[in-house]
Amino acid sequence: PVDWKRKAPIPGFDAAGIVEAMGPDVTDFKPGDAVVARVSGAYAQYAVAQVDEVVLKPKGFTFEQASGMPVAGVAGYRAAMEAKIMPGQRVAVIGAAGGSGSVAVQVAKALGAKVIAIGHSSQKDYLAGLKADEFVAYDRDDVAARANGVDAGLNMVDGQAQAGLGYVKRGGYLVSIAGGTPGREQCEAAGVTCIPIGGGSGAGYGSISNGQALAGLSALADKGQYSVQVTKTFPLAQAAAAQELNRTTDTIGKIVLVVDRKSKDR
Repeated sequence: PVDWKRKAPIPGFDAAGIVEAMGPDVTDFKPGDAVVARVSGAYAQYAVAQVDEVVLKPKGFTFEQASGMPVAGVAGYRAAMEAKIMPGQRVAVIGAAGGSGSVAVQVAKALGAKVIAIGHSSQKDYLAGLKADEFVAYDRDDVAARANGVDAGLNMVDGQAQAGLGYVKRGGYLVSIAGGTPGREQCEAAGVTCIPIGGGSGAGYGSISNGQALAGLSALADKGQYSVQVTKTFPLAQAAAAQELNRTTDTIGKIVLVVDRKSKDR
């Protein structure tokens, strides 16, 4: 039987806003601070976050931009950092124009990598704007030939981890946030360190927490090495329309729900 009195969970994990109140042991923030956080129930006027998943909003970001950081941003940051990228290394980002992929491109560039961005041919100009060194169109180019022998592969889409393993040279890394990674025996045979990154707090086998990733992104943003493109905004009351747009189109950038209409002026 259905319990019609039971409230449905509030969706959403990405949030940016103003601190209203803190728990009794919280000393790092104060009321009025502008912050970005990974929360539970972001589609609301108020949300509660764990203190270790909250950082001050980057000074140069609008609240709309900051709200696009937590989930996709954390995943992209963690993927790039777990790959132990060194300056001058070649790094292939599979699904480079997506929410997490675009972050991975920017973080890899900030680490000094030569980035091969793999995406649809229609995404070439967008990825050029992210300063990718090479662009490979999966619908037109021979990806395996163009990305062969990279030091690291960052797989940001479902179903491509197996292909990504084939791009990475022995001694390299394959980090995947989608669809896991190939089996241990395959990775060992290829001489590649495979690291899956999960979606929850501390999930997966990486060593970087969500809070550490948010702090790292904020620092890169303040240096001008990371940005968030907001493609379209909707008022909170039109959340269903926002989700439908995300479901039915191949969106570049972030779709954002705006709770406070004055947020641009804060």
